[in-house]
Amino acid sequence: MKIGIVNYSIGNVGSVHRAFDFYGYDVSLVSDPKDLDRFDLIVLAGVGNFPVAVDRLKTLHFWDALNEAALIKKKAILGICLGMQLFGEGSEEDGETQGFGWIKGRVEKMKGEGLRVPHMGWNQVSVSDESFFRGVRARSFYFMHSYRFVPQEKGDVLVTTLYGDLTIASGLRKENILGVQFHPEKSQGDGLRFLKNVVEGLA
Repeated sequence: MKIGIVNYSIGNVGSVHRAFDFYGYDVSLVSDPKDLDRFDLIVLAGVGNFPVAVDRLKTLHFWDALNEAALIKKKAILGICLGMQLFGEGSEEDGETQGFGWIKGRVEKMKGEGLRVPHMGWNQVSVSDESFFRGVRARSFYFMHSYRFVPQEKGDVLVTTLYGDLTIASGLRKENILGVQFHPEKSQGDGLRFLKNVVEGLA
């Protein structure tokens, strides 16, 4: 089992690497898109700005390579936080920016009466598929985001989180593609167990 984390200079790839390394997995940072074929699970993490992330992926020639890996080669792909948001058709952050379009839906600014944005801290999750949450006891994960993915198809929603009066789609699944809005690498034991389940169940 080989795990490759896309190294595109957006956010938290180091902490994600350490989380997978906790279990002794064969995990590497991927700086050349030609190397994606070597991996069984591709991880697209990230914290920050949607259009900046898109620009970085295109500049470093990862964009087309990731499309091929996801849609043609059907590689297992895990998106974390901004990485999951990139799965969508587009985002309204700083204007309109097109995403991969792997999962139907768009990324929108979180809004709600009395809602504090950004959403930062620990929140409970509700899951529709237990296979990725075996042994995950508290079901509480760490979040850090101002935008949320609004999916078109309810069947793509794996996890939801109630934040104020807003229900967030905090986990999405479509065939070989899995994404979470929370940060498993920052979520202590439950986060590590979730990643282990992903490796065993997705790749």
